[in-house]
Amino acid sequence: MTSICVTAQGRSYAFAPGNVVIIGRAPDCDVVLQSSAVAPRHARLVSNGDAWHLTGEQPAGGIWVAGRPVSSLTVTGPVTALLGDPRGTAEIRVEPLSEPEGRGVARTAPGRDEVTQRLHGASEAARKQSPAPVLVTRLGRQQRIFPVGTQVRVGRDPSLELVSVNPLVSRQCHGVITSDEDGATYLDQSRRGTFLNGKQLRGPLRITESVVLRLGDPATGEELGITPPLSSSQLARNQSRQVLSGRMRRGALAAAVVAIAAGLTAFIIVSVRTTAPASSAPGGTLSGGLQPSVLRHAEAATVRLLLGSRSDYTGWGSGTLISSTGLILTNAHVAEPQASGAAVAVGLPASQLGADPPFLTLELTTGPSSPVVARYRARTVAVDGYLDLAVVQIYATASGQPVSPGSLHLPYLTLGNVGALQLDQTVTVLGFPGVANSDSITVTSGVVSTFVPDPLGHVGDPRFELETTARVAHGNSGGAAINNAGQLIGVPSLAIPGEGGDVSWRLRSVAEARPLITAARDHTAYHSKILVQRTGAESVTQTGVAATAPAACSGSHATPTSASVVFGIGYTRLPVGLDIAMLIVMPGGTAVTVPGAGLPQAVARTSSGCFGYELTADQLGLPSLPVGTYKVQLLAGPDLTPASAIADLDVTALRRQSPGGGGQGASPPRQ
Repeated sequence: MTSICVTAQGRSYAFAPGNVVIIGRAPDCDVVLQSSAVAPRHARLVSNGDAWHLTGEQPAGGIWVAGRPVSSLTVTGPVTALLGDPRGTAEIRVEPLSEPEGRGVARTAPGRDEVTQRLHGASEAARKQSPAPVLVTRLGRQQRIFPVGTQVRVGRDPSLELVSVNPLVSRQCHGVITSDEDGATYLDQSRRGTFLNGKQLRGPLRITESVVLRLGDPATGEELGITPPLSSSQLARNQSRQVLSGRMRRGALAAAVVAIAAGLTAFIIVSVRTTAPASSAPGGTLSGGLQPSVLRHAEAATVRLLLGSRSDYTGWGSGTLISSTGLILTNAHVAEPQASGAAVAVGLPASQLGADPPFLTLELTTGPSSPVVARYRARTVAVDGYLDLAVVQIYATASGQPVSPGSLHLPYLTLGNVGALQLDQTVTVLGFPGVANSDSITVTSGVVSTFVPDPLGHVGDPRFELETTARVAHGNSGGAAINNAGQLIGVPSLAIPGEGGDVSWRLRSVAEARPLITAARDHTAYHSKILVQRTGAESVTQTGVAATAPAACSGSHATPTSASVVFGIGYTRLPVGLDIAMLIVMPGGTAVTVPGAGLPQAVARTSSGCFGYELTADQLGLPSLPVGTYKVQLLAGPDLTPASAIADLDVTALRRQSPGGGGQGASPPRQ
């Protein structure tokens, strides 16, 4: 795969394949342009296979190449583009890096001798091209190069030379870097402190070799890399002493290519990870071992889906891009709540489910602390209500203008191997939960705590659902759950209430999504074969209420109230495997539901039998069941449609009876 070099306003940047490169005016962009004509996040570069693609981040404002506006461009050679203004106030040059430079940037773990040798050769070549010494810094995503003698201030104030968004960094000025031809000096000016190798600086730090400092905390603070101007003799000494630590290896080659592209003096650049939250661990990885670059790519591939237009939506969920052409994996209850099988999955008749939206508005992330931006519309191309999975396809801009999927070139995630997951393995969940009260992306982490089989037994895979300790909330539905390799392993789907305040957060295994994804990519119709369909010949013989299921199924229409009664429905000519549910409406008009599972449900194991459900006073929090008329009806099929007329059954005088049992011919109701 080919790396990419971007040159803008006198600075050069190099990026390895797999990165999503954001270009704009905002200080946390990968390539920052100081121009009022440029939007805060104006364009992005995305690698797809062996090619890089330049696309506009804004619906208007544009990119111009050779005097013509473009919305998307495949970069096959050097390209000069103008952003925001065709008169050229903000110009960038984008160029794929030829071998061996591109190969060097892409390699993430070369040996120490190899790194030192490559840097030495590259820096020597750069020194011959330009005698001017430079200071090289990297803070978060930004690599900056300054002439020797420039005072460089670090902080969160946008007016400073190096700007961080990390709250551990002081706003006004955390530290100051000065340089001369023999090295650089860093002076801390913060309350939180600056740390080198875990120890707080107590005075000015003289820098004659590349260093990595942490701002605000010795373990989780923002990493600041500083490389002073180095002469050829200094570079040779550094090479012989092998000063490159394991932390510096990853970005060293990329920095060397930047030096060549910019024609700079000899230097060694450190590798510094992208800005990480306070939960980051030392050594360039986040808590749990996830690499910041992997998380960043997953954030770019996670989207928010509004049910309807941006100005008139009825709810939202999350989704994950699974192809560069705009295929998105999400939940069925987000994309198409009325999908066949959804009624069985939630235990409610399809008539009580939400309405299908006319389309979904897709919002893309613009940074970890920035609100999402509405970019496209999408519609369902494959859905399975029982699995609660759907694949949707981008087909238009947010304003409704048609879009060719082949022109999108969006970042996306690949599917992981759920069968290889181990208990206690780290999982990271991304999405847009409403509990966060934020329009920016939310990231939580945890582990796989157990594997959960299909509660109704329709799917045989014992890893039907993955239970996780990572928090999942409303709005996370349909988002991404990834492993440390950045592969999609699950789709946040359910929160199951337990005893007391316990909640079990569930992920639907992506293994169940593969048939839907295949159908969507092949442009073929998806037909679920999981649930048995109704034939129309189903018949109910008796409906009753009594102390036992056989008595209830015999047609008893009244029973004395007690601590429990059994409602029974006798049936015949049901297809084996058909889903059935019992609708019981109490005298006050409230339907009986099983906690966390909807209506009492079962699966017909024989074509004729009795479906019984025991209702207890404890379930209602009462000493005895309410007296009055109960309305009972059998529902059946993937949409739980009525399969019998409504029967009126009476619970009458106070009289203690022995609790009845379940019916015969049907599996026990879901509890």
